[in-house]
Amino acid sequence: MKIKLPGLGLQKKRLSVTTKIAVALCLLITFLMSALGTSFFVRERAFFEKEFQEKGWTIVHTLLQFTGSYFQNGDVQTMKILLRKAGSYQDISYVMLLDANGKVIASTDEAQVGSLINDETTKQALAANVETVKLHKNEQGEQDALDFFSPVTTSMDGVPRGYLRLGLSLAKLDKFSQDTVLNIILTCLAAVIAGIFLSSLITKKILMKPLSDLSAATERLATGDFTYKVPIRNKDELGDLATAFNTMSVHLANLILSVKTSADDINKSAEQMLGRLRTSDNTNVRLSQTFDLLKQGTEEQVALIKQAAGLSNNLFEQSQKTMDCILQVLSEVNKTTQLGGSSVSAISKITASIEDTKKSLERIKDTFKQLEDKTPQIDQTIGSLTNMLEKNKECTVQIALLAARSGDKELADTVESLRRISEESSYHLSQISEELTGIKNTCGAAEASLEDDISILADGKDTIKEVKDFMEKVLLSLSQSKVIIEEAATAAHAQSNSLDNIRQSQAGIVDKLLKTINSSSGAGSDTKLQMESLQYLDSLAKKMVRMVDRLNVLSLQFKI
Repeated sequence: MKIKLPGLGLQKKRLSVTTKIAVALCLLITFLMSALGTSFFVRERAFFEKEFQEKGWTIVHTLLQFTGSYFQNGDVQTMKILLRKAGSYQDISYVMLLDANGKVIASTDEAQVGSLINDETTKQALAANVETVKLHKNEQGEQDALDFFSPVTTSMDGVPRGYLRLGLSLAKLDKFSQDTVLNIILTCLAAVIAGIFLSSLITKKILMKPLSDLSAATERLATGDFTYKVPIRNKDELGDLATAFNTMSVHLANLILSVKTSADDINKSAEQMLGRLRTSDNTNVRLSQTFDLLKQGTEEQVALIKQAAGLSNNLFEQSQKTMDCILQVLSEVNKTTQLGGSSVSAISKITASIEDTKKSLERIKDTFKQLEDKTPQIDQTIGSLTNMLEKNKECTVQIALLAARSGDKELADTVESLRRISEESSYHLSQISEELTGIKNTCGAAEASLEDDISILADGKDTIKEVKDFMEKVLLSLSQSKVIIEEAATAAHAQSNSLDNIRQSQAGIVDKLLKTINSSSGAGSDTKLQMESLQYLDSLAKKMVRMVDRLNVLSLQFKI
């Protein structure tokens, strides 16, 4: 009857170390390359999309600089020319101008002029009434363009009169994504092939041969052959393993030999020990054992005293630090007291400042009267500025067209800022003209308001007086705190002196204990000298107990 080994069938299906390392390295390289490729693709696509949207918004904002004015003046023909010219640029699919209801006023596609755009995307953008960008889908449901929606407002009231819609083609973005994905896939395949080749080379040359040598040496060692040595091929971890295995085989051989020798020695030593035990004096043995135990206990007490000395040193250092902190707090209290005195004097200065403020308010009343006299000169200056703004508007239109054609974002932003400044200046000049008319009427109200401010300043003087009384109470409280802190500093100084005395006493006890142990060690079997040493050690132990109690009391004081 033959017995089948349970592991024999599994040996044919097991994977070698080379295969496992190759698979692990390939998986690691694949994961790393996939992660890096995905991260690179996401980052680059996000960057490209951001630039794509910035380009679209630059064109939209450039067109908005003029559509508002054209919308206000009703110049539809000029708007159509401007939209057709913008639609001829690269990546622009269409440009259209809608009214508030979604009807096409002007478009790059003449067939859409006059039609009503009522798809879901347009409805959401018009309802939002803010600048919006959405993805446009074609008839097959594929995303083919980015839709930019922006309300068109006039410079008069800022109310949306229509909406500008611009579509940027996504063909360039899709082409970029496809090329990037293809490059990532090719890079991953190349990395996997290189990983397979590299892992196979490493495992065959570095791992397989040393492992085979180690396996053969183990089989020889199991049979009792301790003379076989594993060859050391490399000076690395595998070389260290081979060296350790050779050392282990030598130690095993020596150990087996020493065990046999030790067995004989133990038998002989046991017989000798039995003879000595029978002839020794039981009393001397017990006394020696007792003294040895006491000596060991004394050494432990010396170690404890040294620990207690370390504790006292720590307490002494903490006491010094506490003293320094108390002195710092006392210094800060003195500074705070001085600041409180300065605050009281500052309150007096504030009262004087209130009187000066009252005089300043009276001078402001005189300034209002002078402003009424200069109103005609301001009207003449406003007329001159209005003429200059009309000339600046024509120049802004020409520069804006040039910026839209060249795609220069900085120039477009500059034109936008210049146009806004011109419109805001025109609006503010008209407002200034209207407001100058009402300045004379408001001067009387301003004078009445100044009278109320003067009354409020009088009430403020009473409040400042209350603050001054409060500051005096705070100064009194700080003085009391200063006395308490000085008492704490005195107590901390006394604790520091006590700790210093304990440190000196501990040093003396340690020296005496060490001398006693040394003298007892050289005494040999002198029983009388050993008894005197025992009594002296007992007195030192009592002193040590009292000292530990004092340290406990001081540590509790520091905790408090």
